[in-house]
Amino acid sequence: MHHDLWDRDLPAPPNLVTVRRNGKKIDALAQVTKSGHVFVFDRETGESLFPVEERPVPPSDLQGESVWPTQPVPLKPAPFARQLFSAELISDISPDSYRTVLDRFIKVRPHVAFLPPSSQGTIILPGFDGGAEWGGAAINPRRGILYVNANEMPWILTMVETGTKSDAPLTSSQQIYNQICAACHGINRQGDPARAYPTLVNIQQKLKKPDILQLLDTGRGNMPAFAFLTTPQKEAVADLLLYQEPLAPADRQADLSLGAMTLNEPYTHTGYNRWLDTNGYPAVKPPWGTLNAIDLNTGDYLWRIPLGEVPALTARGIPPTGTENYGGPVVTATGLIFIAATKDEMIRAFDEQTGKLLWQSKLPAGGYATPTTYMAGGRQFLVIACGGGKMGTRSGDAYVAFALPERGGKAK
Repeated sequence: MHHDLWDRDLPAPPNLVTVRRNGKKIDALAQVTKSGHVFVFDRETGESLFPVEERPVPPSDLQGESVWPTQPVPLKPAPFARQLFSAELISDISPDSYRTVLDRFIKVRPHVAFLPPSSQGTIILPGFDGGAEWGGAAINPRRGILYVNANEMPWILTMVETGTKSDAPLTSSQQIYNQICAACHGINRQGDPARAYPTLVNIQQKLKKPDILQLLDTGRGNMPAFAFLTTPQKEAVADLLLYQEPLAPADRQADLSLGAMTLNEPYTHTGYNRWLDTNGYPAVKPPWGTLNAIDLNTGDYLWRIPLGEVPALTARGIPPTGTENYGGPVVTATGLIFIAATKDEMIRAFDEQTGKLLWQSKLPAGGYATPTTYMAGGRQFLVIACGGGKMGTRSGDAYVAFALPERGGKAK
């Protein structure tokens, strides 16, 4: 990725695999990406095993922003997540949701791949979390097959002015908030519980000023430390959050400039916002999550299936849509793929040859992690961490283990 404007950091480690090409074995490396692509390289030389094209991308309409003119796109394998949100892809789960999504679709910039961030609103598909995400992919080393789950979730990135010019100091608590807080907690302080970014509305009911100052100093959880801020700057932000004070007191104005450590970016964004319909479903037509099998010897797909289910929609007679998912697959030597990851809090086993569902079980909370399998006492075990807490689902703290039966017994 050249000059990343879309939060397209590599989400997971690469996979090492030996592929066959023209009768020869090649030690290769496969890297899945948030953009839904797989890059495959020769581990010895770094050469791509499939053609990679530098494609022109649109310029930015933000003053002062220069976009790198091209982005690298592998011609094989084909993307494992959709790349374009067109009017034909607007969800039609219900007439009401279609009208709501269409109204927003008309107002944002028409979507093309690698469209830069804009104050009008830019569609990000695959979304900020991919495509591929932290669970990464699994490899069958004997066959050279890669298995990767994908999110098919559109997001909207909207840029706003911070109220300061690039060569001017920050002079108000609101400007400082816009610089360091708004990207996660939102301009309106609503937060994003699905990404564990809490709301700051009515924060005075939970925290006092010393608590906020401590958080700014040390950070906690997903929040980094902002120890580089001066004491007056931290106090100004704390006062803004506690008392909705638009400007810092006049006698503190001179102390709010960041000086040599200035941020002073002219724009920030309104937060990481999933694009959902009126029912809370993704704005795009299903599938909303998939599991994919890709032959890295040829770059061709063996199969692609929806991953996950929305019981309320199944009850209406709608085929499984897949769900947003976090956590990766594991493949066994006996030809099984185990994966949890889905919003419906299930763990499943699939046939690696066909993608057929063979088994599933409900978990106490979402298994947003990659399962592990191991042998102990002559039995095979499968364990998944059930932390939950994402996508508005309940949190959990359990490890759940399954096992093959002992001789003459039943599976547990």
